[in-house]
Amino acid sequence: MYKVRPSLTFSILASLACLLVLTWLLFSLLAFKTAENDLYAQKGDHARMLLSTFASQLPEELPKFPEGMLSIDSPAAIYAAKLSEETSFIRLTLIDKAGKIIYTVGREGSDLYSPLAFTGAQTEGGGILPGGHLVRSTQITRNGEIAGRAGLVLSLSDEQKRIKRTRQLLITYFALDFIMLLGLGAFILSRIVVAPVNRLLAATEKITSGLYGHQLAVNGARELAMLADSFNAMSRTLAQKEQEADSYINELEKLNSDLQQAREEAIRAEKMASVGLLAAGTAHEIGTPLASVMGYIEILAQELEQNPVQGDYLRRMQEGCGRIDRIVRGLLEYARPKRPVSEQVELLALLESTVELLQHQGLLKRIEINITGEQGLPLICIDQHQLQQVLINLLINAGDAISGAGKLNLIVRQMHDAMQLIEIWDNGTGIAPEHIGKLFDPFFTTKAPGHGTGLGLAISARIIESFGGKITVKSKLGEGSCFTIHLPRKQDGQNICGQGHSI
Repeated sequence: MYKVRPSLTFSILASLACLLVLTWLLFSLLAFKTAENDLYAQKGDHARMLLSTFASQLPEELPKFPEGMLSIDSPAAIYAAKLSEETSFIRLTLIDKAGKIIYTVGREGSDLYSPLAFTGAQTEGGGILPGGHLVRSTQITRNGEIAGRAGLVLSLSDEQKRIKRTRQLLITYFALDFIMLLGLGAFILSRIVVAPVNRLLAATEKITSGLYGHQLAVNGARELAMLADSFNAMSRTLAQKEQEADSYINELEKLNSDLQQAREEAIRAEKMASVGLLAAGTAHEIGTPLASVMGYIEILAQELEQNPVQGDYLRRMQEGCGRIDRIVRGLLEYARPKRPVSEQVELLALLESTVELLQHQGLLKRIEINITGEQGLPLICIDQHQLQQVLINLLINAGDAISGAGKLNLIVRQMHDAMQLIEIWDNGTGIAPEHIGKLFDPFFTTKAPGHGTGLGLAISARIIESFGGKITVKSKLGEGSCFTIHLPRKQDGQNICGQGHSI
C-alpha cells in the first residue's frame, strides 16, 4: 500500500509556520501581559496621585459620623466633584476611623464601598475589581493616628481598548510578517534546498533508467555540494563498472562464438573425414565395375545401332551410368581435392568469362544478368580453375532457384585492403531459415531426388576455405538469396603465385 508523504517544501514550511506561530504566541503573551501591567501600573500611579491630592485638601480635623459629614463646599469636596467629571472616574469614598462614610461621590449605580474593597492594615492598598475597575485606597492620619480612609475607583475601559487595539495591530503585523516570511522562506528554500534536491532526484532517476556516467552540478550549501560530489563519484564508478561488464560480456560472447565455431569446425572435420573414407571406398568399389558396365554398354550400342527401341534402352543406361560416374567423381574430388595452382587473377574478368561460358551452354536462359565491379581492383593470387568451378556451381544453383525468368546481380568489390568479395544475388524462391546452417554439409540438398547430390556447395566451400576465404549466405523466402565469396589477397611471403599447395 502506497504511503502518502508530504513534500520537502511542505514539511519545512509547515515546521517553519509552527515555529512562527509558537514564537508569536510566546511573544504576544509576554508583550500583552507586560503592556497590560505597564498600563495598569500607570493607571495605578495616576489614581494614587489623584487620591493624594484629594487627601491633601481634607481639613485638619475630619468630621465623624453621624455628628457631621464632609462639607460640599470644602476644597476636598470641590476637587472630588471636578474629578468625577473625568470619563474614567467611578467613585470616591471617604470614611472615618470607625468605617462610616462621611463623603462619597461617583457614578449612579456604583457601589459606595467599592473604593474600599482592598482595605487592611497597610497604609495604602489597591487592586482590580472583576468588572475591570482599578481600586486605590490610602489612610488619612492626623497627629500620628488614623483618622479615616479614602478610596478611589477608576475605570480601565480606555486601557483595555488600547490593549485590544494593540493586540489587533500586532495580529495584523504578525499575519503580514507570517505571509512574507513564509513566501521568502519558500523562495529561499526552493533555491538552496528543494531545487538541488530535485536535480539530485532527476539524476538518480536517470541512473535508475541505465544512463550511467551522468554528472550533476549543485550550487548551494556545503552538505548538498558534498552530496552532489558523492553522487558524481558514484555515477562515474557505475559507468566504469558498466564498461567493464560490457567488455567482459563481449569477451564472453567472443569466446562463446569462437567455441561454437570450433565445435562446428570439429563436427564438420569429422564429417569430412567420414565422407572422405566413404568416398574413397565407394570410388574403389564402384569405379571398376562401373567402367566395365559402361564399356559393355558401348559395345552393345554399336551392335544394336539398327534397333531403335533397344538403342533407346542403352542410351538411358548410359545416362544412368554417367550420373553414377559423376557422383563418384564428386566424391573423389571431395575426398582428395586436387592441388591448386595459384596465379594472378582479375576477379571481374573471371566472373564475366564464367557467365559467358554458361550462357553459351544455355544454362541461364531467360535470366537477366547484371555484372558490376569496382574499376582498378588489384589482381588476386588464386587457382583460377577451382574458383571458376565454384562460380559455375553457385550460378547454376542461382538459375535453379529462379526457375524461369528472373534477375541475377553479380558484384565484385573490395571490402578492405586484404579482402575482395564476389556477391551473387538472385530473386529466386529463397532458402528456409532452418536450412541455411546445413547448406554446406555434404549430401544436404533442397532439390528433388535425382536432381542433386548435395556435394556442390560442400566442395565449393572446401575450395574457398583452401584459399583462406569463406562463403556466406543471406536469404529470405520468396525474395531471393545472396551468396558472398570472401577472398583474401595473398601478400608477399605468404603465397607465391605459380606454386601449388595441398588442401
